[in-house]
Amino acid sequence: MFQYIKRNRRNDEGILLKKANIVGNLCAGYGEIVVNQLYQNCSNEDIEGVYIFPLPTTAVISGFEAEIGGRTLKAVVEEKDKAFQIYENARIHGDSIFSLEEFSPHYFKIGIGKIISGETVKIRLSYVEELDYKDSTFKLTIPAVSEPKIIKSRSRIETLKDSFANRFGIKRLGDDFEFKVNIIVESLSKVDFRCPYHTIDVEREGDTVAKISLDENYHFIDKDFILFIDERETLEADGMIYEYKENDEEKGIVYIRMMPKLDPYEDEVKENYVFLIDISDTMKGEKLEQAKNALQLCLRNLSEGDTFDIIAMGVKLTSFSQNGLIEFNADSLREASKWIDDLDIEKDAVIFEGIKYSLEKEGSHNTILLFTDDLVDEEEEILEYVKDNIGDNRIFAFGIDSSANNYFLNKLAHESYGKAEFIDAHQRIEDIVLRQFNRIQNPQVDNIKIDWGKLQVKSSYPRTIDYMYDREPFSIFADVSGGVEGRITLIGEVDGKEYVRKIDIDNFNTEENASLLKKVWARKKIRSLKINMKFQRGEKREEMRRELIELSKQNGFISPETTFIFMELREEPVLGIQLKNIIPIKVNETTLGEKIDEDVESGFWYRSFNTEENEKEYSSDNRYLDKKYAREKLLRVIAKNQFADGAFVDYEDSSIEDKIETTSMVMLAFITGDEKIDIYANQLNKAAAFICKSYFEVNFEVRYDIIKMSILALNKMKRKKLLKDKYITQIDKTIEKLCEVLHFNEETKPMLRNLMNNSFKRNLASLFMLSEDGRCIEEKITIVEERNSIFDMAKLAVLKTFNK
Repeated sequence: MFQYIKRNRRNDEGILLKKANIVGNLCAGYGEIVVNQLYQNCSNEDIEGVYIFPLPTTAVISGFEAEIGGRTLKAVVEEKDKAFQIYENARIHGDSIFSLEEFSPHYFKIGIGKIISGETVKIRLSYVEELDYKDSTFKLTIPAVSEPKIIKSRSRIETLKDSFANRFGIKRLGDDFEFKVNIIVESLSKVDFRCPYHTIDVEREGDTVAKISLDENYHFIDKDFILFIDERETLEADGMIYEYKENDEEKGIVYIRMMPKLDPYEDEVKENYVFLIDISDTMKGEKLEQAKNALQLCLRNLSEGDTFDIIAMGVKLTSFSQNGLIEFNADSLREASKWIDDLDIEKDAVIFEGIKYSLEKEGSHNTILLFTDDLVDEEEEILEYVKDNIGDNRIFAFGIDSSANNYFLNKLAHESYGKAEFIDAHQRIEDIVLRQFNRIQNPQVDNIKIDWGKLQVKSSYPRTIDYMYDREPFSIFADVSGGVEGRITLIGEVDGKEYVRKIDIDNFNTEENASLLKKVWARKKIRSLKINMKFQRGEKREEMRRELIELSKQNGFISPETTFIFMELREEPVLGIQLKNIIPIKVNETTLGEKIDEDVESGFWYRSFNTEENEKEYSSDNRYLDKKYAREKLLRVIAKNQFADGAFVDYEDSSIEDKIETTSMVMLAFITGDEKIDIYANQLNKAAAFICKSYFEVNFEVRYDIIKMSILALNKMKRKKLLKDKYITQIDKTIEKLCEVLHFNEETKPMLRNLMNNSFKRNLASLFMLSEDGRCIEEKITIVEERNSIFDMAKLAVLKTFNK
């Protein structure tokens, strides 16, 4: 989108967007999108232009060009120190400097300079992204095209985000405006396509290649272009081959996607957990609160029969249990939850003492989770102690914020056969911890080796594979010389049992263009080097830094060690040659192209009441609840209030009917939104098992509306493939029995017919109170104390999804 400053106010024609052309190449969950736009200054005066472009949160820029007045400006990547020197030299000599900067997360602007009357500006922006993947569905989002906006003064540039947000009713388009979308999709298996806001044409070439374009009667874009790609079948091992020639030599890239399904390896065994939490003063505030929330969520992922203890590391150690590891049950969960809530900050943390204490506890095969943001003085002493005393225990370290000693925590995890995770300031601690804790609890493939068979593999990424986790997609790339054929064998272990997968690459899809997968590979290697540099020192770190810079420059992705400069290409009419000139860019590179989580806003219909003494206003437009409770917050609060048996309910001593009703509503709260909820999968499976068990205990004698809610929740869980194999048979029997209950009652037969015939969304809406005109939902939402308002919070989370 263009913003521009007019030199005078005589003509309001200004800049017109004449053409917009989006070209995409999607391959096995990755994509490169190229946005081409043509603008023209249709006024009779000069205009100063500023180009604005938004990026999806998972995207990174792979190219930018602007063609104006016979000049072509092309962004190229340069080492940050050299780019800074170029910029300083230009500034001292008064040379022209372009400005490329971020003024809001993933909104960037670049000053184009003066555009004379009648002149056109061609913009070409490209970016590479990894598509969002959830429930066997990939999601591509291309930001909407907006009309050019006028800036009345230079001081108004900081308001650009607000004007960009108005993506509806495009006005400043030429009468002959042209808009096209052409996307090639190469999938691993047969797929179906959905596009909620646009009419698309799909041309298929075989089972795995399709061309997506806009319907010929659709001429402009007024909303984000969103394309859903639904896999009909998700295989445990699949992949794609790209073959090409370089200097007359046959080469290829092999891409393998693994989706381990490890339910057959899952055993019902008792596990022992020790949680170490740093409560020193550096953890004060939000860090401690999030760490405490993470502990609460971890406890609710335990199973009855597991044992645990919690150690607070302050100026001295404080143990939750005074008698060693204790059994996880309703009583210990209740007491531990209160103990965690009461934790407070102390001046220091005895980290070494906490590690010693956890390794000296009775029993063996303990899983130890360490939460800290602290630096330690006795690094080598601790590492030596752990090496000598680890036994068959494992330590998983979580370094919170940038002050944590990444090098030490990584070495500590390595010596203890665990893993270290590092949580940046903008990330939520609970999400990272819970994802890793779910991996710890579920089967995983380790000791992995790859037999490449006949392939002549020059290099692979990753070079070594530490773990593959249950139901988590895992990508493997190989750079191959010579022919690409034969069989690859992946060998590993799951809890000491052999895991073998033979992958026949002769059955893989083959295409000729290798450029996209090369870029994806480079991007992943850059990200890996960036992370691993934190764990290295000296020459090893410098070697990795040089490799990162080289990869970044070769592939056009900026990194923490590189930034952009402009290369100006200009034709010299007398000499008939192309001249090149380097133009520096003033750039804010700290977040350019990196993922940034933004607050998610949502609109929804319901009426809300608040009964807290300090907030007595009635909000008919939902502003109070919107501001206080985003869906992500609701889900986190609800999740940390699950009971040991898997139930969710306002009060622990509530009736079994209330427990079934609240638990069913909670399950709907989690599975009706767009958020990734895989970190809550264990808790949702426990909740589903509780519902099944409870119905058979009460012989199905509950209200019929609750039965309907349970059927919806259990069916949706199954369709979203969130259920573990061990629960599927039990849940199928429960759904079948619940449907029989509704069928045998004349009053509830219409309810059953509606369940069978209506959409999930319509059935979901029928659970709530409708207004008299039937146009909106009217529900009373009362949240006084969060832990005793779980049902209302779950209702609120569901209602927030209706207008998305």
